[in-house]
Amino acid sequence: MARPERIDAVLFDFDGTLCNTEVENIRLVQGVLRRMGAEVSLEELEVLTGGEDRVTVPPILERHHVDGTIDDYERLRDDCYRTYAEAALAMEPGAIEMLDDLRARGVRVGLVSMTVSRCILTALARLGVLSRFDAIVCGDMVSRRKPAPDPYLHAAELLGVEPSACVAVEDSPTGIASAKAAGCYVIAYTGCDIVQDVSAADEVISTYV
Repeated sequence: MARPERIDAVLFDFDGTLCNTEVENIRLVQGVLRRMGAEVSLEELEVLTGGEDRVTVPPILERHHVDGTIDDYERLRDDCYRTYAEAALAMEPGAIEMLDDLRARGVRVGLVSMTVSRCILTALARLGVLSRFDAIVCGDMVSRRKPAPDPYLHAAELLGVEPSACVAVEDSPTGIASAKAAGCYVIAYTGCDIVQDVSAADEVISTYV
């Protein structure tokens, strides 16, 4: 897909794209599964990155013969969201300057994350960047999550722009599929610790600097 001649908005994923939270989240998920009786390696858990828990977690529970259900997992996983409230957070190098530059040029800036809003809003406030986003879409704001196009379509609607005039920045196959299904031009960011298959993206970058 060719980059749009006119870019009205840039829509960013958060985890693993603007903020390197993925590894810490995986460690916390590992702890949840341990409490459920499963000893799962970090490598095996990388499949969860950017995915939908109700799709990716049940096979892990089955492989490790865990008696608990996905509902049990999700109840315990709520503890993991302390990552956003307590862990040391930092934006990726150059990310804040890039957001400021986009806004200075009149480009709308949106955030499209499947993490729930209470966690994202807490993280953005702690990072001091909440006011830099013109629209924020989180996992509890849409009925269909990534890889469905709904999150990106909703963000474009909130911003009053056409998806075809949006650039999405993502780090996961699930996020890339969602943005492309919505009609966005997709840039994959590979600068965080966990690098995934981003071959479906229209463009790949490894730094914001």
